[in-house]
Amino acid sequence: MSAEHLKSASITNATATPKVLSNPHQGPGILKEVQGTCTPLAASEANSTFRFCRIPSNARVSQVLLSCADATTGGAIGIGLYDTEANGGAAVDADLFLSAYALTSGPHHNLDVTYESTEYTYVESEKMLWEVLGLSSDPCKEYDVTAIVTTVFDGGPTSINVKVRYV
Repeated sequence: MSAEHLKSASITNATATPKVLSNPHQGPGILKEVQGTCTPLAASEANSTFRFCRIPSNARVSQVLLSCADATTGGAIGIGLYDTEANGGAAVDADLFLSAYALTSGPHHNLDVTYESTEYTYVESEKMLWEVLGLSSDPCKEYDVTAIVTTVFDGGPTSINVKVRYV
C-alpha cells in the first residue's frame, strides 16, 4: 500500500495556478440556525406532515438535529424538504435527511440525523440545496423542512423539535 495525499475541491481550487474561485458556500461563512417544534397527536396517522422551519434554496446544510421524547410503542418519521404552501406544498424530497426512523428508541436530544437516510451525502454537503436537488439553477425560493409520518404513532412523543444549521 502507498500513502495517499488527497485534497478537497476547495483546497484543490485554492492551490491551482491560476487560482479557481470556489463556491462561496464551501468556504468560511456565517452559520445560521432555524428551528421549530410541532406537537403531534399521540396517534398521528401515516402520511401526516409536520412543517418545522424554512431554509433557502441557496443554503448549504451543515446539520439537522432531532429532539423528541420517546414514542411509547410505535411511530416513525422521515425528514426532508417540501415546497412552502404558497408554492403548492408538495414534497420535493420527503426523506432527504431522515428515512423511516423509529422514534421508539428515544428520548432524543439534538440527535444528528443529517446523513441518516444516506440520500444526503458528505459530498453533497458541500453543495447548495438547489444543486443537491438536481436543479440546473437556483430557483431563489424557500423550502419547508418537514417530517412525514411513515409508521402510525401509537403513543407518540408529546413534541418534536427539528433544528437546522446552514451557511
